Amino acid sequence: MEFLCNSVGLTALAVISSLVLLLHILPRKLQNQKKKKKYHPIGGTVLNQLLHFNKLHHYMTDLASKHSSYRLLGAFRTEIYTSDPVNVEYILKTNFENYGKV
Repeated sequence: MEFLCNSVGLTALAVISSLVLLLHILPRKLQNQKKKKKYHPIGGTVLNQLLHFNKLHHYMTDLASKHSSYRLLGAFRTEIYTSDPVNVEYILKTNFENYGKV
């Protein structure tokens, strides 16, 4: 117990326990990052569309020029917009049945 009363001993114990925790947790985090889904970048929210209502076409065109596919976040759902011809062809020709029609 005298070891824990010494400041050098307490510091050494803290460093060793931190290293053990990092070596135990870090590989798990790296594994989980590999399995995470990748989502399209967020282009804005529905509120942004309301703010740019007078020039909505220009706003959406500007977003499409920045990102080939992007998401607009809403209160209860997320909308995905794409201007990439490869994605549009995939949706319309190859896998049309799997996409919902609104």
